[in-house]
Amino acid sequence: MQWTKQVVRIAIFLIVVVFVGLAIQRAVQELRTAPSELTWQQIRWPLILLGLASNIIALFPACIGWVQTLHDFQQPIAWRPAIYAYFLGHLGKYVPGKAMAIILRITELHRHGVLVRPAIVSVFIETLTSLATGAILGAVFLQAMDPPPWLRWSALAGIPIALLALFPHAFRAIVTKVSQSRVGHMPESVARSITSWLMIRTCLWSALGWLLQGTVTWLLLMGISPNPEIVTVHGWMVCVTSMSLGALAGFLSMLPGGAGVREIVSMWLMASLVSQPIALASAVVARLVSILAELVVIAVARTLATRNLELKS
Repeated sequence: MQWTKQVVRIAIFLIVVVFVGLAIQRAVQELRTAPSELTWQQIRWPLILLGLASNIIALFPACIGWVQTLHDFQQPIAWRPAIYAYFLGHLGKYVPGKAMAIILRITELHRHGVLVRPAIVSVFIETLTSLATGAILGAVFLQAMDPPPWLRWSALAGIPIALLALFPHAFRAIVTKVSQSRVGHMPESVARSITSWLMIRTCLWSALGWLLQGTVTWLLLMGISPNPEIVTVHGWMVCVTSMSLGALAGFLSMLPGGAGVREIVSMWLMASLVSQPIALASAVVARLVSILAELVVIAVARTLATRNLELKS
């Protein structure tokens, strides 16, 4: 039985490595083939490196909100393995179908004593609140920009729909119903813990994460283009909007890592600041920096989580 688990874990690891590699290869190919005004001489590398460091920080707010939800569900887990499980799950989004992200995170949590069903509920809450918060933030910032009227009104119309995902009542009702069944049995504390405060707190962490990720894109765009219009509050808002709405479109596409869709939406929004080739290059560089930041955090978190297990044993 033990060797079967090892084989499955190795197979999952290899699948993730392959698709992450394909995502990197695709991004590099886009940079090479896209008509671009970008030259290596004009790149300001200190800003690119600052963007990478900022990206690592930007990944943590949503993680903190998710771990707090696990604790609310009476599923205590140390921060080190929790951070590793969270970012390991991030790599799963590059595998078709999105399910691998959940499998990786839940499997790692289960190794540390977290029950599977509460963990799954926590992942769905974190994902839906993150997407809804990003959609609302992008829609609000879009009003300060100069988009086509149809896009402005569509974004405003989408806010009430996004807000529906942030009310705790629907989550609580579904979890209560499932927990009463034989298949979905889980501790009653899970449904009781889904409160307005939990949802508000999770949304605040998500909003902070989106603002920071938009700032990362802003830094990268400044590192690629010398356009002074970028170095403004309006330029920053465009970058935040391109990141949040681009990620939403990528998720809804159900493609691995939102392949192509995320970049197209981001490029289209950033084209109000810079030319389309530069906008495309910025979107692709942002994807590469994001993958690199995730790999760095996973490597560090893996080392710390392993030490945590050694101390326990």
